[in-house]
Amino acid sequence: MIVRYWSGRVPVVHASDFRRHLMATGVSDYQAQQGLIDVALWRRDSGGSAMFTLVSTWRDMESIHAFAGSDPTCAVLYPGDQAFQLIPDTFVTHHELIERLPCKLA
Repeated sequence: MIVRYWSGRVPVVHASDFRRHLMATGVSDYQAQQGLIDVALWRRDSGGSAMFTLVSTWRDMESIHAFAGSDPTCAVLYPGDQAFQLIPDTFVTHHELIERLPCKLA
């Protein structure tokens, strides 16, 4: 499995609206892809900005290529992103998931 990370930030005043936009564009697009296992959206506010991070797990790199195109390290951005003053990472990183373990509660 492959884990894909993308981040971008917006002014905190746009954060709630950008979240809705991101859910309707990027997250929805991810969920429509064959080979997607799961996707999580993270937010961290700092210094007047809200940093959003999409973390998705995929079956394999072929699935990511089908979604992202020939260069899967280039971020997939969406029409309307600029309305929220998005400063996107223009690249994404990928990691091979080698082990996922359940929590051991005492």
